Amino acid sequence: MKPLLIFDFDGTLANTLEAGVDAFNEIAPANGLKTISLSELRELRKLHTRALLDHLGISRLQAVKLGAQIRKQIHGRMDKVDMIEGAREMIEELHAAGFRMAILSSNSADNVRTFMERFGLLKCFEFIEAGVSLFGKAHRIKSALKAQGVDSGDAIYVGDETRDMEAARKADVCGVAVCWGANDHEAMMSEGPDYCIETPADLIVCAEKFLGNPNIS
Repeated sequence: MKPLLIFDFDGTLANTLEAGVDAFNEIAPANGLKTISLSELRELRKLHTRALLDHLGISRLQAVKLGAQIRKQIHGRMDKVDMIEGAREMIEELHAAGFRMAILSSNSADNVRTFMERFGLLKCFEFIEAGVSLFGKAHRIKSALKAQGVDSGDAIYVGDETRDMEAARKADVCGVAVCWGANDHEAMMSEGPDYCIETPADLIVCAEKFLGNPNIS
């Protein structure tokens, strides 16, 4: 049986980074926070999630509240958000090859489903776990695997943040770090992922390697 690939959503499949920054900047003043310029993102992408929160002066409790506000702001912009370049083709190819897929995200179920329906990809995913707390992904990964009857050794978690790779490690699943989202290559590698990829097409190679395909170099 092919492994179950569980995807993060924001920054991994959906190019929500700029929309997220815009949403943050709209609510930042009312929450006593400084806004973020797009030019700052290059440096901020080097920071681990906790270091980023410290840098912005955001507590964990405040991060949860801000996350809910940002999701509401992004909801009205989802029709303008595009997929990460190459992600659609990657999903279609993995689906055609028989790989099982799911999404586990801090974003809302409505946002994820609406987005995937727009691109005709919702049918490719067996389930969607949404509304996951900022640092609660490991627990939700374990719960999802138990509910699906999938062993941790037969699962891969794909994400664009250091906390995604931390969650994969804690859930004892294979972690694939993508380097086109919230965190850059250097930051992602510091979490010791099983694979670190630069393009969506690279994930197809990783999935085949995970299966032990001798024809994949």
